[in-house]
Amino acid sequence: MVKLTKVLEDVPFTSNTNLNGLDDIEIVDIAYSSLRCKEGYMFVALKGETVDGHKYVFDAYSRGARVFVLQDDIEMAEDAVKIIVKDTRVALSQMSANYFGNPSKQLKVIGVTGTKGKTTITNYISEVLNKSGINTGVIGTNGTFFNNIAESTVNTTPESYELHRIFRKMLDSGVECVSMEVSSGGLQKSRVDHVDFDVAIFTNLSPDHIGPKEHPTFEDYLECKAKLFTLAKHGIINIDDEHAKDIIKIATCDIETFGIEKEADIMATDIEYSKSIDSLGVNFVCKTKETKSDYYICSPGIFSIYNALAVISVCKYLGVDRKITNNALREAKVCGRVEVLSVLPYATIIIDYAHNGVSLENILKTLEHYEHKRLICVFGSVGGRTKLRRKELGDVASRECDLSILTSDNPDFEDPIEIINDIAKSFDKNKSKYLVEPDRKKAVQLAVRMAREGDMIVLAGKGHETYQLIKGVKVPFSEKEIVREEARKILAAHAKMMMAN
Repeated sequence: MVKLTKVLEDVPFTSNTNLNGLDDIEIVDIAYSSLRCKEGYMFVALKGETVDGHKYVFDAYSRGARVFVLQDDIEMAEDAVKIIVKDTRVALSQMSANYFGNPSKQLKVIGVTGTKGKTTITNYISEVLNKSGINTGVIGTNGTFFNNIAESTVNTTPESYELHRIFRKMLDSGVECVSMEVSSGGLQKSRVDHVDFDVAIFTNLSPDHIGPKEHPTFEDYLECKAKLFTLAKHGIINIDDEHAKDIIKIATCDIETFGIEKEADIMATDIEYSKSIDSLGVNFVCKTKETKSDYYICSPGIFSIYNALAVISVCKYLGVDRKITNNALREAKVCGRVEVLSVLPYATIIIDYAHNGVSLENILKTLEHYEHKRLICVFGSVGGRTKLRRKELGDVASRECDLSILTSDNPDFEDPIEIINDIAKSFDKNKSKYLVEPDRKKAVQLAVRMAREGDMIVLAGKGHETYQLIKGVKVPFSEKEIVREEARKILAAHAKMMMAN
């Protein structure tokens, strides 16, 4: 039980109950879903794009809640305590921090924002810091991880209540540092307003998540990203990105930069590409004002170097030994991010989360630096999202690939064929070949069967995901297992043929 007045500290509000009356109230917990409410709970009515929590106030009351945080004053029973605020999302953020004892103030919190690279950077930071002896947890697209404990998350950046609950759990488990992805949606919806960020990282920015249910304009998208740099003490920014100057202009924290092309505090030079049977990597020299060191990462391309520079910058700021950073980065890998599956001895199969035009172009152009014959890409596009993304994906694949296999990728309530048709508009069959297979399992199997000596196959869009979202239901789907099983069949058939001969 926590005193209501403690939970409401620093929250501007009015109420139908006087302050002396509020002093006597204790709450068991906070809920923003009426289904979670029980006797003694406080219910917070959040306003979303499609759902207004104020509609569920009476359901929360029937389940035992008697304290209600509202934006709109609603006529209720006399024993209902109403806390009226300007914005329930902002209030939930502050109240959650208060309820859990402001755990982020006792942790070192590193927030990573940008269009791409967030998942890789947060996981790399965790790997390096844990190897340096700093107990570090991760929050992001792949879930929450700390001390061998894993927890799935609904959003890349969880709702503020969940976020502070996770911080509290981590702190109580001995975690010292948290490396977390900070999405534009999380910033837009005030989920991180009361997180005490020590470091903020900006990776890059390109049009994405712009549409009716996301950001109305690119300017709004940029401003939401930049907001993180008003919440942090120290900012680390990719100076090569064309929007870096806009982020710096809005930032209120001190700034450090990294880059390859422009002069920066931390820079990469002397870049060389390398390839082995189970990885595509890159060597580079990292220069600071004081040092110059050789680095290797087992992930391909320029974008991987940018990711590594962000990690090196954080480790330098936190005082991590350079040798530890160097050795940890050599082995760092992230599930579903340019992940090479060494299942066929004659072809390279890569799984990646690339689900928009920019990320797909990055990986396909990167592979140009690694010797190969045909470049084959299997991809689709998410249902219920902006159609611009479909065009961008199609434009990139039609330009960069020898063959594309157009298929499903979380179609949800849309007809997969309609999504595929939108993508196919980018293709001219005379110049760029493509096949259509709406069943993603069959599309993956087809790609593996088609592989010839020296081919590179990119399975784009699913990455770490182990499901397909179809008509609101997450249907189990493991791209890795499909690849491995199909490869086993092919190799077994080859072996049988060799024995017969």
